[in-house]
Amino acid sequence: MHFSTLVYYELKKLFSNRIGVLLLSAVAVFMLVVSAQRYHREPEERNVWDKEQTLDGSRMDDSFFEDILFFLDEKAEPGEGSRGHHARIYAQTVFRYNDPTVTWYGPESYDNWSADLFYETRERVIGEFADAFFLTEEEKVYWASQEASMEKPFVYRSTRDIQMILETYQFSLVMTCMLTGLFLSGVFAGESEKRTNALVYSSKYGHRKTLVAKLIAGCLLSFLMGCLMLLVADLPVVFFSGLHGLDAPWYMVMPFSGITMKAGWMILLHTVVFLLGSVLTGLLTMVLSLWFDKVIAAAGTVFTLVILDLFLSVPTSLRSLSQIRYLTPGSVLMNTNVPDMRLVKLFGKYLISLQTGPIVYLFLSGFLILISVPLFRRRCRR
Repeated sequence: MHFSTLVYYELKKLFSNRIGVLLLSAVAVFMLVVSAQRYHREPEERNVWDKEQTLDGSRMDDSFFEDILFFLDEKAEPGEGSRGHHARIYAQTVFRYNDPTVTWYGPESYDNWSADLFYETRERVIGEFADAFFLTEEEKVYWASQEASMEKPFVYRSTRDIQMILETYQFSLVMTCMLTGLFLSGVFAGESEKRTNALVYSSKYGHRKTLVAKLIAGCLLSFLMGCLMLLVADLPVVFFSGLHGLDAPWYMVMPFSGITMKAGWMILLHTVVFLLGSVLTGLLTMVLSLWFDKVIAAAGTVFTLVILDLFLSVPTSLRSLSQIRYLTPGSVLMNTNVPDMRLVKLFGKYLISLQTGPIVYLFLSGFLILISVPLFRRRCRR
């Protein structure tokens, strides 16, 4: 029997949980149906997006905003309003802050829309966000230089498809972590509760290879589960649209982002964060299974951490704590206009959260693997 057979055996045991497999299947079908319905719930929705893409390549100058206002005017032909629908939402996100005496939420006024006001408001609000996130002066200078490097006026790109995908990442990760906790909480504790651990550890491969096989099987399962959740959540977008806007600059997706990286590369970074977060959850679940030696305790701890990650907030005034808090996979993947204001300096270069996150997750994964060794040895000596 080869070592790969041992890994296969561990995977087979994980999928022997019929309730878990049924729940995984039900969740996958549910996410696929909901995603398809949300993306294409009305026949005219496809029409709206097709018309929106005709604005691609338009310079966001005064004439651009005049065109958007024309689409809102009663004189526009029936259906023409759909042509500038998402462009209006993009502009409105910035113009909602058009009263400098009101922080965050200023009144909207279509009559005053202009290119100068758009870029002035955008720059001012980015500065307000920088103050609210307690950025250092060096970070403020960095983002100011990023803003200055952007050629204006912007060239509009329709990125509705990219935004639809981003909205699926955090929920998909939550479901992946919950299912991972369900499947992997019994990797070690389940054997102890069923009193089959002595038989497993008497394998001719010894304790070390048994541990390695379990860790590999658990990481592989959590990785594949993450891939499945992403696939069912985003497949309707690819099927109905083909991912229009992957070559658009990121500030077309996030109006207040100072990042010029292409949307396709940013989506790739999101995917890396997602999959590494899934594997990290798998390793954490297995270590908890070793530590508590109780299936319910291990799964319950994972569920609690997922809930805390969703709802726990740390004031941005506590810079160090909030910076750590914002590096959890769920926070990094959260759809927000300022996901990258907090920076980490490494080797003389600034890294955004989507770059820092994977480095942290790899370090934590290595740490969990290391501490699993003494925990497993202690378990074998019982």
